Amino acid sequence: MHFINHFIRCAIQLLLLVFFLIESYAQGESNIWYFGQNAGLDFSTGSPIALSKGMLNTTEGVASICNAKGELLFYTDGITVWNKQHAIMKNGENLMGNPSSTQSAVAVPLPGSTTLYYLFTVDAEAGENGFRYSIIDMSKQNGLGEVIQKNSLLLTPCTEKVTAVKHRNNTDFWIITHAWNSTNFLAYPLTNKGLGTPVSTSIGSMHEGEKDNTIGYMKASADGSQLALAVKESAFVELFDFDNATGIVSNPIRINFAKDSKVYGVEFSINGNLLYVTAGGKNEVWQFNLLAGSNDAIAKSGLVIGKTNGWTGALQIAKDGKIYVSPYMADKLDRIENPDIVGAGCGYSAGAVNLNGKKATLGFPSFVQSYFTQKEFVQKEVNFSEAKSLDKDKEFILSNIYFDTDKYELKPTSYPELNKLVEVLKANPQFAIAIQGHTDNIGNKSYNLRLSENRAKAVANYLILNGIAESRITTAGYGNSKPIASNDTEEGRKKNRRVSFIIR
Repeated sequence: MHFINHFIRCAIQLLLLVFFLIESYAQGESNIWYFGQNAGLDFSTGSPIALSKGMLNTTEGVASICNAKGELLFYTDGITVWNKQHAIMKNGENLMGNPSSTQSAVAVPLPGSTTLYYLFTVDAEAGENGFRYSIIDMSKQNGLGEVIQKNSLLLTPCTEKVTAVKHRNNTDFWIITHAWNSTNFLAYPLTNKGLGTPVSTSIGSMHEGEKDNTIGYMKASADGSQLALAVKESAFVELFDFDNATGIVSNPIRINFAKDSKVYGVEFSINGNLLYVTAGGKNEVWQFNLLAGSNDAIAKSGLVIGKTNGWTGALQIAKDGKIYVSPYMADKLDRIENPDIVGAGCGYSAGAVNLNGKKATLGFPSFVQSYFTQKEFVQKEVNFSEAKSLDKDKEFILSNIYFDTDKYELKPTSYPELNKLVEVLKANPQFAIAIQGHTDNIGNKSYNLRLSENRAKAVANYLILNGIAESRITTAGYGNSKPIASNDTEEGRKKNRRVSFIIR
């Protein structure tokens, strides 16, 4: 009977884990995609279902958005806005994006409003229309929406790049673009008061030269800690840290590709630890490990994990946690099944999604990338000081371990907790212990990984100095890759900054 009860308990836990993995990735705003030549997908049920009523027929950039319930509001190619009935929205024509711009548009809700949306548009090839915004009021026209302000200029000239991500306060947004003939990133804050003055950071490579260097995606990671962009003709990708509290961009890492690679699409895995890039000219999809270590190690970690049948276009993560790949003029999409896994285990599937006779082109819809943040965590926190017993293979948190900010020397206030652990290990010589260091998602991922490793080693060294055999101890640092709480709040980030152990 004990075995049966244990089996049932394990089965329930497994079902809950699967449920959380399916449900934890996104809210409903990203449920409906329209793109390419009248192609569309509906992710409402989890797996994508092809749609056929879309009015879009475009080469590249598009945007679509739903409400939190997953009900379509509108979609656009940056020139025309269609409502949920697939009719042109009132005053929804002659916007100044461009359907041949990489990221022609992105829609962002006004914080504090349930009806107002800012629609940002980008011209092609550093055209004079530049970066602009319009405002849509969904309370107009009996809920079908109306463009109430159109084509307000923000920046010209600019590249074909725009991405949006939540502010660290988890309420406001950043809308980020890159100027042309410049090294400047512009991060515009959107609050309940409207659009604010941009934060400008001059960093990284100059975006200049032939107009094909305006082409290529820019994406923020879902947690708002990083940016990546592709520069097509010069064949390089750059990765940056992004401070989603201040809007400042830092720590550039340049990744060079072969000259004829025509790099185009970029996308982060859900956990933000892997970056995917398309090399359109070679029909390749690349993966880079952002936890490889040094900047040089990250750049050298690239490997081809898949090839498309035809020119390789955009990458976009979806509600199901998978990354979708757009082969040009194909009636099926490729897909990366497990994008958080390093190497071939990520599972590249060619022709995974049938578009029912419609065709993909180069672009996928742009979204607020924060819609794909993991929200649920199934791991239960167990503090060592409160534990009744030390079960094997369960994580126990050393909740009274203290370090100075960005340091890994143990503070003396940590000793009482560690002394208790020493007593337990001496009383149970059969125990081996795996010590783990963890951080939140703020700051450079490689730096955080090293910090977490060093903090785990500091705890191990204390145990060794107090009589625990080194052979019984292993250490590992995981950086921000194993959160037990949401990094959207300071409370959650505090929980994720931890040293823990597992009894083996």
